[in-house]
Amino acid sequence: MKITYQTQMVVSIILEWENAILSELDRTEALLQQVFQQTQSRFEKFEVLILHNEAQVSQLFIWDFLKKAIPGFLEAVNLNFQVVDLKGAHYFELKNKGAELASGEVLIFLDSDIIPQENWLSLILEAHDDYPNALISGHSYIDYSTLVGKAFALAWFFPLPSDQSDVLPVDLIFSNNFLAPRTLMLENPYPLLRHGITRGADVILWKRLISKGVPLYVHHGAKASHPSPNGIQHIVTRALAEGRDEYRKFLEPEFLVAKPLQKFLRLGLFRSKKVLRSNFKNGNQVELKWYEMPVTISLMLFYYQLYLLGGILAALFPKFTQSKWQI
Repeated sequence: MKITYQTQMVVSIILEWENAILSELDRTEALLQQVFQQTQSRFEKFEVLILHNEAQVSQLFIWDFLKKAIPGFLEAVNLNFQVVDLKGAHYFELKNKGAELASGEVLIFLDSDIIPQENWLSLILEAHDDYPNALISGHSYIDYSTLVGKAFALAWFFPLPSDQSDVLPVDLIFSNNFLAPRTLMLENPYPLLRHGITRGADVILWKRLISKGVPLYVHHGAKASHPSPNGIQHIVTRALAEGRDEYRKFLEPEFLVAKPLQKFLRLGLFRSKKVLRSNFKNGNQVELKWYEMPVTISLMLFYYQLYLLGGILAALFPKFTQSKWQI
């Protein structure tokens, strides 16, 4: 059922700036240009809330970057930008605070290294018309324009690139590209995690929402590309942190198991097997050449060895690993 708004609907786009630093800003520039272009053809009123930590990047730098990336943004009729410093805040805290500060009744959460494709905004808003009380994710996939990108696109936790354009119910979405009613996110913020976890609060939140009867959908037509880890240092840090967070997830009430390390090791083995299976089965979806396969397989097997190491260290030295590998 379509919704007819009697007044101009306000949509708040919440953009954290942490990932912009990791991606070295090229992707952020493309993201801002897409947001600007796609909002200008819409009748809604938009605000973009850029949330940052002044200790990482200054507000002045972000405003200068905006002016260079989209020179005409100050003249936009239906779009305004705000840059908000949240000292000491990180990824999920930035998103929670963005929901509090937003003036729109509809929120769109984007990571600052996501690049939406054509018609992404129209498609995700149309899905909201059909499912107004749901969380609706776009289809985020790994940019496979480089050899490292191909490796991660095939064997990381993101879905493969897809030609689909349908809307389907799911039990898991990504926090980098989704829409939600503001009231829903205010009533159900990302939880604060224990044990030094830096990622995974969204998985817990989705599980809680589903238990309350809140539906989750993915719109495969609302596509956006996401980068692979940027450089060897980021790859190593990300793998160790992912392993630590995956192990410690099994200590949280929603995922508690009797033998968390055993569960984690089985998961690591499964993901290592996926590296081989996906390279042979799905390589054509990322234009993988046969002679590139030894590199993509070796890289991801190395990644998951570090992933396993991160989880094992978290089990053996929980206090030490709490403060390590912040991403």
